Amino acid sequence: MSEPQAYLNGEIIPQSQARLAVSDLGIVYGAAVTEMVRTFQQRPFMLDEHLQRLESALDYACIDTPMSRSELKQICLSLVEQNASLLSTEQDLGLTIFITAGQNLPYLGLAALEQCRTPTVCAHTFPLAFELWDQKYTSGQYLIRSEVEQLNPRVFDPRVKSRSRIHLFRADKLIRKQVPAASALLFDEQGYVAETTIGNFFLVQDRTILTPRPEYVLQGISQMMVARLAKQLGLDYVETDISEEMLLQADEALTSSSGYCLMPVTRYNDHFLSEGKPGPVYQQMIAAWSQEVGVDIVTQAQQIGAARRDKLS
Repeated sequence: MSEPQAYLNGEIIPQSQARLAVSDLGIVYGAAVTEMVRTFQQRPFMLDEHLQRLESALDYACIDTPMSRSELKQICLSLVEQNASLLSTEQDLGLTIFITAGQNLPYLGLAALEQCRTPTVCAHTFPLAFELWDQKYTSGQYLIRSEVEQLNPRVFDPRVKSRSRIHLFRADKLIRKQVPAASALLFDEQGYVAETTIGNFFLVQDRTILTPRPEYVLQGISQMMVARLAKQLGLDYVETDISEEMLLQADEALTSSSGYCLMPVTRYNDHFLSEGKPGPVYQQMIAAWSQEVGVDIVTQAQQIGAARRDKLS
């Protein structure tokens, strides 16, 4: 096998052949839910938690559950094992799963009614692009307040991870017109911090980790890991409303996401956090995370990221 494989609607096929029809509701309406799982030592991390969240999203989005969790889990494990064999042992994968509502009936007509009732299921992998974030473990992230607001929960539950994410795309695009190296930080309609376009947000104040109320942000799997590690390290963990003033007065700020795990925020707008460098709680947390998964997360990213940039230069 020389090409990564993908799963699409009951078949394992070469990834280059995994394509959606233009009539798929994932394209027509953005009617799709999704998960992105990363591996450590080429084994999926917190896969069960991701699949549980996927099931909840399917239920909320009124998309039929196409198979059991155990069946989908086996597909994921098999796909990771096959595709990891194409990588060197020090590299890791991202695994994406998405399920759409199926085909669009007005495009295909009643003759395709049964086909239109059948969800599209796809899973594929990709080598983690460490070069996109490896330097931020030491320099930190630069976040700017976005004019794009967080999803209103009366319209669509922000706890659900869907493919309908045009507002997040727009948020980062607008920010990067101002500062190409920055990313967007979204606030909700009440003026409280919500999340970034790819991750959950945290403040550190007096060895307490604060994060927005769960009903207003994505139910992050990496966020669950932050809560677990906080308890192990003897830190308080509080879900609460976070104002911009609290952000400006915080000792540290962090974000979490499946790909990079945990990242410091060293600048917000024109304000530097933790004197513009990663703070001590971040250092404790990323070290504990690395110990938990048996991989030095920062070293792995920096070594592979540097090698890829050298290859491109």
